[in-house]
Amino acid sequence: MKRSIWITLLAVLALVMAACTSVDDASPTTAGGDVGTETTQGDGGDGDDGVAQRDFRFIVVSHGQSSDPFWSVAANGANAAAADMGVTVEYQAPGTFDMAAMSQLIDTAVASQPDGLVVTIPDADALGGAIEDAIAAGIPVISMNSGSDVFADLGVLVHVGQTEFEAGLIAGQEMAKAGVTNALCINQEVGNAALDLRCEGFADGLGGTVNVIPVDLADPSGRRGTSGECRRERHSDPRSHRRCTDAPRP
Repeated sequence: MKRSIWITLLAVLALVMAACTSVDDASPTTAGGDVGTETTQGDGGDGDDGVAQRDFRFIVVSHGQSSDPFWSVAANGANAAAADMGVTVEYQAPGTFDMAAMSQLIDTAVASQPDGLVVTIPDADALGGAIEDAIAAGIPVISMNSGSDVFADLGVLVHVGQTEFEAGLIAGQEMAKAGVTNALCINQEVGNAALDLRCEGFADGLGGTVNVIPVDLADPSGRRGTSGECRRERHSDPRSHRRCTDAPRP
């Protein structure tokens, strides 16, 4: 959890620095709250030093909702960064894992002319155009969480997060050391390339048999479908006694 906070803090701090170096003067911008939007404004200071400084506004567009146990930590990190830097940060996400809706959120964010944009990139094919439009509009863009393998190709300034294949690889290697030869890799977001890479790395690291079980996204918690699949898999093959989950929930 602390790691997620630091990732988001680093992402917003990097944008603050990018905005400060790329934009010299502009009018303060205010944005109204929206469904799936959280706005946090930090204390800009008491102004006693006599230096005029305009407000900076940054938008975080994530594929994960702030109500989710994992992404609530990321949203808290964005809020903490806003407070630390004295800037305004808006956290936005589609209601579900929906790349079309996320792309529209990015387009809307770009149209509002923020000082910087933080995005996750679970599907570069679906989101690449919107991200490239933001960059073409002169908005500094960085990515977090997912997108380590594609951010540079899209022209994103920097990625804050782990390399997904290597993360899965290490998990598989550790299970192999524990004597595991058959395992399950549970994917709670089908279509998220980062999770596909984790399962691929996990399979390579384990060196044994890995069955990937996708979660039915119609089940918001992912528990009903996953638990049923896991029970069937373990009953059909008792050797499948370990599992690797991409989900933040147990």
